[in-house]
Amino acid sequence: MVCSSCGTRNRDGAKFCHRCGAALFSDERLRQLDLCFVMDATGSMRDHIDAARKNLQTLARKLTAHPLHPNMSYALALYRDHADPGKDAGAVTELFPFSLYLADLQLALDGTRTKGGGGDGAEAVADGLYDACYRLQWREHSHKVILLAGDAPPHGFGGHKDRYPRGCPCKHDPEIVAREAHRRGITVFSLGIGDNPFMAKSFQQIARCGGGMFVSINSADSLIDQIVDIMLGEFGKVDIDSAVLSAYRPDATPQSIAAATGLPTGDVDDSMNRLRQKRLI
Repeated sequence: MVCSSCGTRNRDGAKFCHRCGAALFSDERLRQLDLCFVMDATGSMRDHIDAARKNLQTLARKLTAHPLHPNMSYALALYRDHADPGKDAGAVTELFPFSLYLADLQLALDGTRTKGGGGDGAEAVADGLYDACYRLQWREHSHKVILLAGDAPPHGFGGHKDRYPRGCPCKHDPEIVAREAHRRGITVFSLGIGDNPFMAKSFQQIARCGGGMFVSINSADSLIDQIVDIMLGEFGKVDIDSAVLSAYRPDATPQSIAAATGLPTGDVDDSMNRLRQKRLI
């Protein structure tokens, strides 16, 4: 690989130029972006799943038209709810693995059938998040994002007549899962559907633990626009990562890179953490 700083040709696979110490990287790795939708698939979410299904192509066109030209990979995790103890309500989650082909996500959404919840005011949010974080194969160098969309809180967060007020029977805590996801380089955003106060509070906490933010959505028509806004913000982080990686040296500090790039030191520090999580430095 040829160093863009000094023009020296280095051996394949080298991370740093053997002459000047500059970081060697492929733009392709920085352009990788893995996006997983984690969606409540109970009956009350029918309109929003329909909106996602109908507008998926529009969403993809808006994302891929960005100057970054992201190499997108899509996955879907659907969750419903646990049945009463002793009863079988079928699978609590459905998982569709990452694919570079949007058509695979479209097929998954087209085949999604909403079903009634568990009869209470909480759903198996923890199961959906856990599956997305631990059962999917995320690309090593990708920028990783989970979009959680639902209108009810997880068990144990005060939902109406919650059958499992001490927490989900799967034993997973959604805040802990979100925090661990963030530690592994996956940012978790929460899209709160409707005005359920228990959902809003719990989804805000999940997003905070996951390093993302909470977005309130009042109509199905605004779902795709909100997702586009979130993803454009993530593309901005990738642009910063590219600038930081170009200026990186093994002995560099956030302060020295900030001086070289004109970026705020805090942004550089955050970027260096992301690049370490992506194993690019």
